[in-house]
Amino acid sequence: MTAPSVRLFIAAELPDAFREDIARIGAAALALGLGGVRPVRAENAHLTLKFLGEVSADRVEDVLASMRLAAARAAPFRLRSGKLGAFPNADAPRVLWLGVEGDLAALRRLRDYLEDALAAAGFQRDRRAFAPHVTAARVRDRLSVAAAKRLMSAAAAVPTTPVEFAVKRLSLMRSDTRPGGAVYTRLGEAELGRAPSQARR
Repeated sequence: MTAPSVRLFIAAELPDAFREDIARIGAAALALGLGGVRPVRAENAHLTLKFLGEVSADRVEDVLASMRLAAARAAPFRLRSGKLGAFPNADAPRVLWLGVEGDLAALRRLRDYLEDALAAAGFQRDRRAFAPHVTAARVRDRLSVAAAKRLMSAAAAVPTTPVEFAVKRLSLMRSDTRPGGAVYTRLGEAELGRAPSQARR
C-alpha cells in the first residue's frame, strides 16, 4: 500500500514583530480591492530555505534526519527584515515580499548544507537561485500597469521597522490546504550547531 503524501517545506521561523509587518503589508494590499490579492496571515509568515512539495509520508523521518545533519554544520547567526520587493518585478507583481538582510553568507551556507544533505538522501536539488524573502501577499490576477503601481505604492507606504532576529533552528513544516487558506504544522526542529543525536523533535 502506497503511503500518503504530505506537502513539506523547511523554514526559519520569525519573531512576532516581523510577522506583524508582513500582515500589515498584506492587509494594505487587500484593502485596494484589486482582483486576486491573497495576503499571508501573520502566523503563516516564515523564511523558506527549502520547499520540498509533495513527499511520501514514510520519508518524513529522512527529511528530518537530513535537516539535522545540515543544521549541525552551521552556527546560529543573525538576520533582520529588509526592503519591500515583488516577483517577478514591480511592474507585474505576483508576489509581494520583504527581503532579509544581515549575515546572508551564513544563510546561504546553511541553505547549501540543506541541499547537500537532502540530495544525499535522494531528494532533488533546487535548480532555482536562492532568493531569501518572506511573502506578504500573492496576486492571482494579472494587473494593469496602473493597478500594479497602486499596489506597490500602498505596500511601500506601510510603516515598518527593521526587525533583528537570531536564526537558531530550522523547522520542518507541513502545509495543508483548507477552505480558509493554508494551515502549517511543525513536524520537527533542528537546532543549529547541535549534533543530530542531541536534536530534539
